[in-house]
Amino acid sequence: MKKRFVYVIDTPTESKELLIREHELIENADGELDCPLDLILHRYQMEWGDLFQMKAATVSLMQEDFYERKVIRSISFENLYYFQEK
Repeated sequence: MKKRFVYVIDTPTESKELLIREHELIENADGELDCPLDLILHRYQMEWGDLFQMKAATVSLMQEDFYERKVIRSISFENLYYFQEK
């Protein structure tokens, strides 16, 4: 298994993985790998509001290979609120 990257959405009842394609990764100004969450959500026909409806606890950018799974960064939804204009 070669190295791959995923966003992992953890909710109170389940964990869901969103695969990141190699061309979707970017290197930020600090030299760290990153991937715009909006881009991946859109590809999976999801929006930020869907994360709140799922009651996401965290969304984590992860790197994994055959031997390990490493968190690159994680977003906690504990104190986040989503206001949608009607």
